[in-house]
Amino acid sequence: MKVDRMDNEAADLKDPASAVWSGLTAENITLAPVPLAAQPTEYIRVSRADLPYGETADASATAVGSGDQLYVRLEWQDDERPNGEFADAAAVILGSGDNIATLGSDDIPVKLWYWAEDREGALNLSSRGPGVVRKNPGASISAAASLDDNRWAVVLSGPAKEVSDSQMGVAIWNGSNDERAGLAAVSGWLSLDMEAS
Repeated sequence: MKVDRMDNEAADLKDPASAVWSGLTAENITLAPVPLAAQPTEYIRVSRADLPYGETADASATAVGSGDQLYVRLEWQDDERPNGEFADAAAVILGSGDNIATLGSDDIPVKLWYWAEDREGALNLSSRGPGVVRKNPGASISAAASLDDNRWAVVLSGPAKEVSDSQMGVAIWNGSNDERAGLAAVSGWLSLDMEAS
């Protein structure tokens, strides 16, 4: 996935509705549910056995480097059902290993730049599997979102140095389907061309 360079557009890049994004090529991404067997509790494994989750089948991503920051714009179609107890959410996943489908593992955790509809800003998290998440100290992550005709556009941004393995993934939670923690739709790893200009 190409990471474009725009060194004078930081203010506009934070806005998911900015015209800056319309001139860039988005990467289409296929998503799949986190495996039921990987869910952290027996309750979730049993109660969701016959219920669909990880319903968001695809999304798009666009990435831009500006100064020392990486901006990732995610876009996906939401359903028309109202959310109940849980919010729509999205994350950029950073890391390595073959454990992206389970949101990390004890041996190889992944970083999540996490946004949720019901909170201000973003969280910088470390995940060691579904439901095994903690806040990362240090790097400040930001987020901004817009919803137009049931289509989310979210920009997550943070230090480019956080992308140590030159790859990223995407996770989406559909709040109206009670998706949270490990009940997500997740992509595979996308290689990032950080030198693109």
